[in-house]
Amino acid sequence: MRVAVVYSEPCASAPEEHWIWRSDANTRLAREGFHDASEHGFLDEVRLIASFLSEGGFSPILFAVDDPAKLADFLVRKKPDVVFNCCESFRGNPALEMNVAAVYELFGIPFTGSSALTLAVALNKPLAKALLRANGVSTPDYLVVDSDSRGNGARSLRPPWIVKPVAEDASIGIDINSVVHDEAALAKRVRFVREQFRQAALVEEYIEGRELNVAVLASSPTEFVALPISEFVLDGLPEDWPRILGYEAKWLTHSDAYRATVTRCPARLQAAVAKQVRAVALKAARVIGLRDYGRIDLRLRSGDNAIFVLEANPNPDITYDSGFIRAAQATGRTHAGTVREILERALERYSMGSQRAPAPSRHSRRA
Repeated sequence: MRVAVVYSEPCASAPEEHWIWRSDANTRLAREGFHDASEHGFLDEVRLIASFLSEGGFSPILFAVDDPAKLADFLVRKKPDVVFNCCESFRGNPALEMNVAAVYELFGIPFTGSSALTLAVALNKPLAKALLRANGVSTPDYLVVDSDSRGNGARSLRPPWIVKPVAEDASIGIDINSVVHDEAALAKRVRFVREQFRQAALVEEYIEGRELNVAVLASSPTEFVALPISEFVLDGLPEDWPRILGYEAKWLTHSDAYRATVTRCPARLQAAVAKQVRAVALKAARVIGLRDYGRIDLRLRSGDNAIFVLEANPNPDITYDSGFIRAAQATGRTHAGTVREILERALERYSMGSQRAPAPSRHSRRA
């Protein structure tokens, strides 16, 4: 079976061109040896997926997409039976990620992961939050600032606030300066987001508490299982830093934030709390419309253990050291087996003629 592994070439930038430098006036980060794993790890992911598929008896064909006409020509010439979709952006723009998936849909070619519509909804943070709320899933109170109001409407929200771009993923635009405590700092950060990313700013109430995520994996074309809950332990960060999983902690491997952040899977939670977290994650996955696999990011509020969904991530990172694979391995799965399981669920979904997102599973075989 021919499997096209389609991906977008990462757009590497010089350190001085990275948004993180314009965010941090104190130049806290060392420019010497600057390494952004979000750009370098992506190609490793693609090669690993291809090797795992080959080991499983499939015939992978790698294709880097940077032109819609070339993508169409590739699909016509190579006639893949299925696409393993690794596209996270198009020409460096994550907002166009959905358009690549839409091409597969127009050609009627099966592909792994979420639909073009779901990719669009998940990237639009305010829309995703509104959809979650309409379906009874708690998410932090928020405000969208898309004009020169500088966030004045945030007075209706309880400080501190966290400011994010409305349509970025992978924690782009989020660092220790994103959490603000007064209106002057809020206006400054809103202005930075709007000028740097040329989009509106999302202002949320900052939830003090624990940073959790739940990887979800389809057990059939119509059901998801929640894999063991992961926690990012942020106690090692400097006392005056907010406890958030920002861009530095995720991707900048030489940064203090990256070195101070510890991942724990399974998370150490009371059984009743863990059960509730899994239930919320499964419901969020269903509401957003994830397919085959995904990840739900959450905060567990200090004091009352209230659960808030921060966002849903379709087609998350599945490199060897990713949170998703770590959670899968905690169930006894292997990295290679998990990759092939994602492909098998997609093939089953198409063979059944069902493009619907899986429903939450009442039983987890290995989770």
